[in-house]
Amino acid sequence: MAGIKMYLTSIENSIKDILLTPLGARVMRPEYGSRIYELVDKRVDDNFKALLTAYVVQAVHKYETRVKIKKVIFVSKTDDKLTFRLLLDNGGALDVAA
Repeated sequence: MAGIKMYLTSIENSIKDILLTPLGARVMRPEYGSRIYELVDKRVDDNFKALLTAYVVQAVHKYETRVKIKKVIFVSKTDDKLTFRLLLDNGGALDVAA
């Protein structure tokens, strides 16, 4: 049971690292990361939510093959902080604050 928990923690940490790293921030891996930082100063509307979903799914799909994103749920945007929840195909959920 402890092995499964460590495995899930590893996946969660990997996803957060991918999503919280701005695309182009790593010198040796400029294609690593996500574009969600581009949304911090945008108005929240349907287009915003569609872009959030697209940016999350693209980044996670490219760099974390152990799980798939079932759904991205926008939670809030306050003080330039974006919060959303990921529902994963393994039944898990992950809250991310960017």
